[in-house]
Amino acid sequence: MPSEPIAPVRGRQLAALRACLLYPQGMRHEAYPSAMPTLRRLGFVISRPALGPGRKISAWFITHAGREHLAQIDANKPGSSTAHRRV
Repeated sequence: MPSEPIAPVRGRQLAALRACLLYPQGMRHEAYPSAMPTLRRLGFVISRPALGPGRKISAWFITHAGREHLAQIDANKPGSSTAHRRV
């Protein structure tokens, strides 16, 4: 049974996914509380312990599927496939 393609995330979910990409050592768990559960259900982020100085805290991490989804969204943007050159 083929699975349906996942619709691109938008708005707050897209901002949360991009923010998660900026924090490779884990984004704080309190960030984007309304968007992260949906991104987790889609398989774009996971929650796991991140090591901090002398402590262990939960944090959000982007998954490979999340990175691929962002790459696909960015590739579909108009003008993103060509680099602009100054003449």
